[in-house]
Amino acid sequence: MICPNCQTEYIGNFCPSCGQSAKMQRFTVKNALMSTLEVWGMGNRSLPRTLLHLFTRPGYMIGDYLDGKRMPFFPPVKMLFVLCIFFALVTTFRDGNSAQDAGKKESEQKMSVKTEAGKEDPTEKILFTFNGKVIKIEDFIDGVKATAEWLDEHKAIELICLHCFFMFFSWRVFRKSPVRPATTLAENFFSQVYISGQMMAASIVYVLIFGNTKSTFYPLPWWALFGLFVWDFKQLFGFNWRSTIRRTILIHLFSIIVFILICVVVITILGYATGSFQSMSE
Repeated sequence: MICPNCQTEYIGNFCPSCGQSAKMQRFTVKNALMSTLEVWGMGNRSLPRTLLHLFTRPGYMIGDYLDGKRMPFFPPVKMLFVLCIFFALVTTFRDGNSAQDAGKKESEQKMSVKTEAGKEDPTEKILFTFNGKVIKIEDFIDGVKATAEWLDEHKAIELICLHCFFMFFSWRVFRKSPVRPATTLAENFFSQVYISGQMMAASIVYVLIFGNTKSTFYPLPWWALFGLFVWDFKQLFGFNWRSTIRRTILIHLFSIIVFILICVVVITILGYATGSFQSMSE
């Protein structure tokens, strides 16, 4: 065979240089449909099969993926984006027009609050100046709110950021595990993304049964999320149940403490900057 893509001469079913299949055919309705479905997880690397493993043997499946068994499973980041799209469709279908009406009312309330705030306080406090541009406290708060709203609208990116935060603590807490004693940060990242996909798939089922429950990340109850973490870590790292539960609690405690410290540092810096600029203006 001569590969039509890179002109490599070879024997076999796939080109050893670029990986293109030897069975190249003209596009038909059937193979075009299969190529489209493959994007959504219905091809050889099946999304339903990967989800089945995530709900029957999640830690073992993630371990197989980390150990190099990659072809049978759907890629974790791509899977999370696809599931977040399904989640958005499901929540939109469940909420109907009520969510749109609520969003319109909320935006109108925000606009009225902004106009009233502008009327009440014409002299806003200055936070700092950058390249001659005055940055006010209200502008900073609006920026933080806009960032939070953007992340909430882009669920996959929000969840990746969340689990990247957990990644550092799972890497440290489970670094001396019986099954995988020396996992890397990258391996913990892919593990967390698969766990996020598992929780997002469970959230889709939860919303279909119980309706949309407003929450920051997942609509699942906290005990269900904690149970999924314990189950996944138990199979992935090989500790006993008691040790896995204790280490999972440590991960959440460390993440909460670090998050609080970050908030305290940011608030302290903002308070110091506000106080210093206020004293300078006086």
